[in-house]
Amino acid sequence: RLNWVSKLGYGVGHVLNDLCAAMWFTYVLIFYSLVLGFGAFDAGVVMLVGQIADALATPVIGILSDRGPKCCGINLRKRKVWYITGSLLVVLTVPFLYSQCLGCTNASPIIQLVYYNVFVVLFQFGWAAAQVAHLAFVPDLTPDENERTFLLSIRNTFTVLSNISVYFVAFGVLEITTNGKGEARLTPEDLTKFQYIILIICGVGAITTIFFCITVKEVSQVPLLTPDDEQQNINDDATVTAPRRTISGLFSSLSLYQVAGVYMGTRIFCNVIQSLVPLYLHITLQLDTQSIAIIPFVMYVSSFITSLISGWLNGVCGRKITYTLGAIVCVGASVWVWLDHGYLYNTYFIYVVAVLFGGATSILLVTALAVTADHIGDDTGNSAFLYGIMSFVDKLSCGIVIIVIQALQKSIGQKYFYRDSLAIVCAASAVVGTVSLLTMKGPNRVNRGQENEVTT
Repeated sequence: RLNWVSKLGYGVGHVLNDLCAAMWFTYVLIFYSLVLGFGAFDAGVVMLVGQIADALATPVIGILSDRGPKCCGINLRKRKVWYITGSLLVVLTVPFLYSQCLGCTNASPIIQLVYYNVFVVLFQFGWAAAQVAHLAFVPDLTPDENERTFLLSIRNTFTVLSNISVYFVAFGVLEITTNGKGEARLTPEDLTKFQYIILIICGVGAITTIFFCITVKEVSQVPLLTPDDEQQNINDDATVTAPRRTISGLFSSLSLYQVAGVYMGTRIFCNVIQSLVPLYLHITLQLDTQSIAIIPFVMYVSSFITSLISGWLNGVCGRKITYTLGAIVCVGASVWVWLDHGYLYNTYFIYVVAVLFGGATSILLVTALAVTADHIGDDTGNSAFLYGIMSFVDKLSCGIVIIVIQALQKSIGQKYFYRDSLAIVCAASAVVGTVSLLTMKGPNRVNRGQENEVTT
């Protein structure tokens, strides 16, 4: 079993990505629209390019991480090679995403769009490399299903803490630089504030990344066995390791598409919440600038508290019941957003909605990751590729959803557009994830040791 230092090290290993993701999904649309002055559609293009780049990178990185050869003396099958490379790319590129266009401030919108998209592609490639490698460590580190769920729960707890930290820093910066005037709204003059935030999160993320590299030891992967090798091992009465499934075998499995549906629905919900809530607060409810930080902060405090019991819920209730409970909370909060408005809602009830959305986010995400880990099982030789496939579906679908929303906003442009988009997309994505999970055969929640005892 893993010691607590290794578990803690794994938990903080994705903090850099989480901090940058919180900035990306929460502030990128509002930053490019209100601070840099991009149109709604152009801001959506920036996010779509990032999502497509991430989607294309993750399966490739997954294959190379699982099956890649040596290149220039570097073993591409080492998880930490991808993790460290990706983390360096993230730290080096993310500051450019929240800065002025260097040397092209007065250039045409197309030139500026190309400039930012170059850094977006590099940033997303680095982010994808670190994400896939970090997730692939879970089945490599332990074969025990309960311990895997615990690692994912710790990971999600630090994800929530990272999001809370971003909102805390954002609130602090906005509070200080606006001298406490809550009525201030974001303008191009707020560019420096975002740069302060980026500087802080990159520094914290770099420290946690180093801690992960020191405390988590990479386990050597078992080489791919050919049929002849397997038969030879059987003849020698040797212990046979579960053979790695072929790529065609993976894609011929119905459960892969069902797991992808669960993961996609969950991620769309989580990412749309992060992306649209600030716009919903800013444009639909017309709340002050600091509410953009305070209300999401409340949402992530709720998510953090819920994450502490998400693993326990999965152990007691099982995957399907736990996920369904989270989906019911999500749909209920979405209906509330759709129906309610006015002074009481804007002043008080919006915080209750934030609590409900935060709790649902944690429950759905932990359960979706656990379902993915269940699907991988003992096939650790394909773990990075399978996580890459999940990320591909997630990023591509989220990018399409966001660009469609932004394109419709450009043509419709009504005050309640973001309210309707938030309510419809969140409820629909939760339903998609729930249906995908409920139609699956019940995931095996017995670890290998217990399974051997039962068989005996």
